[in-house]
Amino acid sequence: MDAASCDRERFSSRSIGFLFLGIAAVLFIVGLVILPVIGFVFAVPLLVIGVGMLIAPESKACRLIRRGLRAG
Repeated sequence: MDAASCDRERFSSRSIGFLFLGIAAVLFIVGLVILPVIGFVFAVPLLVIGVGMLIAPESKACRLIRRGLRAG
């Protein structure tokens, strides 16, 4: 694994997080308008997953690589 792989990993995690947040927002709106219970049942877990993906820390391997690149 190198620094470029770490950047791709971070971009991928953030992209998936934003995708889940978008889907959760759509389901939330649909839940408000059409099917309140069903929309919320699917929107809340996707919202939690999306936020989790956005704030997830980078892997230990990437932290070690970045720390090594800064020190060197």
